[in-house]
Amino acid sequence: MLQALPYHLKVRDYFAQQTKTWNFFAAQKTKEEQLAQYKTELLKNTYKFDVHADAAIYEKVHIAKTKLGLEQLPVTVYQAQYTDEMNASIVFLDNEAHIVFSGRITQLLDDNELLAILAHELTHIKLYSMLQGELETAERIIMAIAGNYNSEPAYFETARLCRLYTEIFCDRGAYTVVEDTEPVITSLVKIATGLDKVSAESYKKQAQEILASGSDLKAAAVSHPENYIRTRAIQLWHEKQDAAEDEIINMIEGITDLDQLDVFKQKEIALLTRRFLQLFLKPTWFQTALVTSLARQYFSDFIFDEAAVLEDDLRNTIAQSHSSIKDYLAYVLLDFALVDGSLELIPFGWAFQFAEDVQLKEVFDGVIKKELQLSDKKLQQHKQKTLAAWFKLKEGEKEQIYEG
Repeated sequence: MLQALPYHLKVRDYFAQQTKTWNFFAAQKTKEEQLAQYKTELLKNTYKFDVHADAAIYEKVHIAKTKLGLEQLPVTVYQAQYTDEMNASIVFLDNEAHIVFSGRITQLLDDNELLAILAHELTHIKLYSMLQGELETAERIIMAIAGNYNSEPAYFETARLCRLYTEIFCDRGAYTVVEDTEPVITSLVKIATGLDKVSAESYKKQAQEILASGSDLKAAAVSHPENYIRTRAIQLWHEKQDAAEDEIINMIEGITDLDQLDVFKQKEIALLTRRFLQLFLKPTWFQTALVTSLARQYFSDFIFDEAAVLEDDLRNTIAQSHSSIKDYLAYVLLDFALVDGSLELIPFGWAFQFAEDVQLKEVFDGVIKKELQLSDKKLQQHKQKTLAAWFKLKEGEKEQIYEG
């Protein structure tokens, strides 16, 4: 049974909390305005397949609609003009579906592959009709935000992932109709490559080999989601159904990379940073005006936490983080070690000790060597001198970050 994917629900819930934005995009008038121009351009720049003259195409449409539970949906199929790029797309307008083929898709694909493509496109409507159309509203919101060049990178990444999960969901719809992974995969590869013949088995092996080449590998930002990701995802779903969901999510999102944060991981990193700073800045000697000011540049509502203690879950989170996250946290330490010159060497000594406690020793040492342009010998001398300065401090029991 086709169900909305967890990421779709996260995006829906995220924007549903932003009432004004949600109500604007959910309004029927807004939707009609956004799509009306599309229909005009559609008729100008396409050839419309005739129900009688092109009966073979519409027979496949009927099969797909029946198996997807969309029997009452009117569907029109078009061939785009003035383009050689192969693609298929769909738009839902005035309760009608309009499927547009670009390039030589109808000549390149066999009957099962063409059925798979039509089913894939119709599954977009299946997704958008779920939950009273909320998923369609959420997707239009994130695509509109990502389409604005002033938007934060996290919105671009959220849109990319949302689009990828939508393609994976629609591949499942195609599989539901054709009841076989092969035409789903071969149609995908043929459209991407233009080849007349491809082997689904060979491509499945290729996808597995690519994904096995590195644990950090995940989908990169491209105009159309990576075919090997979609191929592996549909194969896993064929083998395990809903039990494959966690494996598919891990394959797509992987370890959090600072350069590819969506709005959800951006929030996770913000929470990690706040917790990290509350530990590092717990000693009262560190809470000077300059340090406090810098902390509030990170978080405008930052407050010191006397109850903060270092726990194993934080150590483990940092130890298992992507290298970009570790580098970022090391630079946060350096930022605060340098901000208040009146504290002299003490913050550096505490930073060296803290970095070791939170599994960042090697990374922090590397950052200090690079930014202060120190040799290995000079680094060790700097570390010894600053640690000695910190050791001379008499911190109270309440200032400790260690339990017991």
